[in-house]
Amino acid sequence: MNNVVRAISNVTLDDHVEEELAGFLRLEKPTSFFLFAGAGSGKTRSLVNALKYLAKTYRDTLRLRGRQVAVITYTNAACDEIKRRTEYDPLFVVSTIHSFAWSQIQGFNADIRVWLKDNLQREIADIQAEEEKGRPGTKASAARQAQIESKKHRLDRLTDIKTFTYNPNGDNRERNALNHSEVIRIFSAFLFAKPLMQRMFVEKFPFLLIDESQDTSRVLIDALFVVQNAHAERFCLGLIGDTMQRIYPDGKERIESSIPQSWATPEKKLNHRCPHRIVRLINQIRGAADNHKQEPRDDRPEGWVRLFVFPVDTPDKPALEKGVRDYMAGLTSDQGWTDAGECKILTLEHHMAARRMGFLQMFEALASVDDYRTSFLDGSFAPTRFFTHYVLPLVTAQQKGDKFAATKLVRESSPLLSRENLKGNEKPVSQLRAAQAAIDGLMALWANGEPTCAEIAANIAESNLFAIPDRLKAALAAQQVGPAELPGDEEADPVSDQIAALITFLDCTFSEIAPYATYVAREAPFDTHQGVKGLEFERVMVLMDDGEARGFLFGYDKLLGAKTPTAADIRNAQEGKETSVDRTRRLFYVTCSRARSSLALVAYSPDPAAVRAHVIENEWFAADEVLSELP
Repeated sequence: MNNVVRAISNVTLDDHVEEELAGFLRLEKPTSFFLFAGAGSGKTRSLVNALKYLAKTYRDTLRLRGRQVAVITYTNAACDEIKRRTEYDPLFVVSTIHSFAWSQIQGFNADIRVWLKDNLQREIADIQAEEEKGRPGTKASAARQAQIESKKHRLDRLTDIKTFTYNPNGDNRERNALNHSEVIRIFSAFLFAKPLMQRMFVEKFPFLLIDESQDTSRVLIDALFVVQNAHAERFCLGLIGDTMQRIYPDGKERIESSIPQSWATPEKKLNHRCPHRIVRLINQIRGAADNHKQEPRDDRPEGWVRLFVFPVDTPDKPALEKGVRDYMAGLTSDQGWTDAGECKILTLEHHMAARRMGFLQMFEALASVDDYRTSFLDGSFAPTRFFTHYVLPLVTAQQKGDKFAATKLVRESSPLLSRENLKGNEKPVSQLRAAQAAIDGLMALWANGEPTCAEIAANIAESNLFAIPDRLKAALAAQQVGPAELPGDEEADPVSDQIAALITFLDCTFSEIAPYATYVAREAPFDTHQGVKGLEFERVMVLMDDGEARGFLFGYDKLLGAKTPTAADIRNAQEGKETSVDRTRRLFYVTCSRARSSLALVAYSPDPAAVRAHVIENEWFAADEVLSELP
C-alpha cells in the first residue's frame, strides 16, 4: 500500500502553479509574471490551462469589446500545438514573434515609411562617414560603396511604395517588402515611442503570454517591459521560460534578473520527462549557474546515464560510437540502442555536424559572426538562403533534366520574368529567351568542375537571373577588387568582420550548399540543441569533441575539467559577461534533458583522465558511470 501511495505522491506537486496563474490573470487587476519552467516541466500544459481559464472566465467580456488574448511562441510547430490544444478558439491569437509583430504594424504604411526613411538615412550617413575615413580602392571601400548604392536605391523608391508587405516564412525580395529584422525593430520602436500605439495594443490584448521568453528578441522584450510598466493596471505580460535553455544570441541574457520586483515569479519544480538519474545530473549541471532544482516524478524509473571519455585522436570515431550504442543496449536491456534510427544522436555544437557533413568552411565563415549566427543556423540568413532556395533547386533540376521544376522556379522567382518586366516589354518572348540564356550561362560554370559561390553569384548578378541580397552584393563587390594601389591600404582600412565572413563564404565551393541545406532542414542523421529544444526521445547519445569543434565559441573540455578557462573567460566572468563555459553548460543541459529513459555521453578529450577525475569529484557521475574504454 505504501508503495502505491509513493508512486503517485508528487505527481500533483506543481498543481498550485495553475491556481497561482489564474490569480494573476485577472482582467480587473492583472499581475504580470515570469513563470520559471525548466526542462520537461509541462510548461505548454500550464500555458494551455491558463488560456482555458481565461476563456472560461472572460470570454463574453472580452468578445463584447473585441478584445483577444495573445500568445507568442518560438516556432510554427509550437503555434500549431497550442492552437490544437485550445481547439482553434478564435479568442486566442497564437503566432510566432515575427508574425505577431507584423500583425500589429501591418497597414501603418505612412509610419513604416517614416521609420524606414529615417533608418536608411542614418545607415547611409554612418557608412559614408566610414568611407570618408577609409582608403579608396580597398575591398572595404568597394563593400561600403555597394551598401550605400543599395540603400540609396531603396530610399529613392520609398515614396512610390503605397503598401508594405511581409511574409514571415519567405525571403521578402519584393521592393515593397520588409525583412525579418525590420519587422521586429519597427514594432518595438513603435511601442517605445508611440503612446497611442501602446494604448491600442493594450486595449486589443489585455493579456500577452510569451513562451520561450529567454529566446525572444531582447529589443522586443525591452519594449514590452516599457508597455507593461506604463499600463500595469490593465495589462498582464506573462513570460514563460528558463534561462538555462537560452540558445540564441539575440535572446535577452539573464532575463530573470530584469524582472521588476512587482511581478510574480512562480516556479514549476517537477520534471515529468526524465528518469530520476537524469534529473539528478541536470540539476548538477546547472548548479554552478543558478539555484533552480527540479524533482523527478516518483512514478518515473531510475534510468541510466553513462559518460564515455576517449582520446581526442581516436581513429574511427563512428565505429566507437556504434560500440557505445551496443554497450548501452546491453546495460539497459533495450535493443533500441542498436538501431541508429531509434536513438537521437546530438552534437552539442554545430561545428561537428559541419565537419562530418561537408560544409565546414561555410560554417566557420558565417557562424562566427554574432549578427549572422542565429539566422545562419536556422536557415533564414538571406545570403545562404539565396543559394539553398534558388540556386540549388535550379541547378539540381537542370542536372536531373527536370525542365518543369526549373521553369516553375524561374517563372516564380526571376526578375527577368516578373510581371513588371513582362508588362513593360513589347516582346515577352525576348524575356523568356533572356531567362533561358541566363540559365544556360549559369550551368556552363560546371563545365570545368565545381564552381565557387562567388563565381555563381557574379554570374547571376550579371544576368539578373535572381535578385542578389544586398549583403551578398556588397561582399561580392569587395571580393572582386584587386590589390590596393598603395601598400598597407588594406591593413589600414580592413573590411568589417561581417563582410570578411561573407567573402570567405563566397570562396566556398558550391558543393557545401547541399549538405548545409540538408542540415538546416533537419534531415541530417544527427541534430543539435536548437533542433530538439522542447522535444524528447527515449534514447539520447550526445557527442562532444573539442578536436572537431576546435573550441569554436564553446569549450567542452573546459566544462568537463580537461582544460582551464582562458584569460578571456576569466575576464568575462569578472565583468558579468557570458563565457564559453556558460554557453557550453546551457547546451549540455538542453541536450541531456531530452532523454526519457537512458543517456550516453561521448566525450573526446586530450586528457581523458582529467575529465574523469573532474566529473567524479564534482559528483556529476559516480566512478562506475565513467568509462574510458568499452568492455
